[in-house]
Amino acid sequence: MTIAPLDLILLLGSLQGVILATLLWTNRKGHRLSNRLLATLIGLLALMSLAVGVPVLNKWVSFALELLPLIVVMPLGPLIYFYVKSVLDPTFQLDRFERYQFCPVVLDLGATVIGWMFVIGVLLGVFNESQGPSFGAVMDEYNTYIDIPRWLSVTLYLVLTRQLLAQPVTMAGGKDPNPVADRPQRRSWLWQFVNVFLVFQLIWLIHLVPYIIPTLRGPLLDTFGWYPVYVPLAVLIYWLGLKGYLYARNSPVEVVPYKINATSLPAEIVEKAIGLLTNAMQTDKLYLDPELTVDKVGRHVRLPAKTISFVLNQYHQKSFNTFINEYRIEAVKHRLANPASDYLTLTGIAFECGFNSQATFQRAFKQIVGVSPKEYNSQLRGIPIKSRFE
Repeated sequence: MTIAPLDLILLLGSLQGVILATLLWTNRKGHRLSNRLLATLIGLLALMSLAVGVPVLNKWVSFALELLPLIVVMPLGPLIYFYVKSVLDPTFQLDRFERYQFCPVVLDLGATVIGWMFVIGVLLGVFNESQGPSFGAVMDEYNTYIDIPRWLSVTLYLVLTRQLLAQPVTMAGGKDPNPVADRPQRRSWLWQFVNVFLVFQLIWLIHLVPYIIPTLRGPLLDTFGWYPVYVPLAVLIYWLGLKGYLYARNSPVEVVPYKINATSLPAEIVEKAIGLLTNAMQTDKLYLDPELTVDKVGRHVRLPAKTISFVLNQYHQKSFNTFINEYRIEAVKHRLANPASDYLTLTGIAFECGFNSQATFQRAFKQIVGVSPKEYNSQLRGIPIKSRFE
């Protein structure tokens, strides 16, 4: 079997990507989340290179390339953005909102789903094999035009990532929660990382424009194929894998926490912290998140978790959980007073207001309000308690 030189470059790039993605994923040095985000990014690029570079020796290889989701592009933008964010801020974690940004991956699976529908349909007798070319044409058209939102998604996240890099990483009082994140070599690596992807986006755009024009698509692919995009992609895999792995190996996490005095805080820090926490609850309504933690709030308001706990304990004389539950209970009371909520059970209202446990809700409500939720609702409505909760 003879492999064309350009295909060999793609296959070697794919192999290099898999090896380096594995090394990054298992690497014990550096920031674990950063390493794994970069490993996933390189792994997806390696699969794309494999999908184009692998020789089509028979129909089974062709079927595998059509039916396996080897080209997955939509997660690349979020992976780039979250990787940079995790390097700048080692306290960053992927919460529910961040995970939702990977949902557009379903767009990458469209052609694969169409192909499997045909295969299953043939097995069930719904379709016959003679309809295969029609399904193949639909898959080809889908793969053609899905590249438009793919390119736009990656480009948008790159723009957002550049904006993120341009911002200083600061917290209340002008302190830096992680001064190491602003060291010149770290910033230099991240700027290189983003700019190289932007260059690749430009190369992709130059190929994409004639590709999506039906009259130009055939001549383009007949003359150049996908090599103008995937050979640079292979080079990107080599560079990104080696540079990223060496960076991770040589950059152990150095988090310099903001130290607070055991007995007091500067008045301006306390005032700003209280203002940020109040705004986060009243305006951003973070309390509606049933999985809310002090670390999540800290990342939202850009304050260390210890500072938040200290301010609440020393200046509000309450724990973080009590602080959050007070807002949740006020929201429950507001919902109970609204006739539009009459169709909901009390537990349903509690869950919509941020509680994730009926027992926690019952206990917190009685502790803060002084009566049980049923008793409060009975007093509010002037009706027997059982009439609402039977």
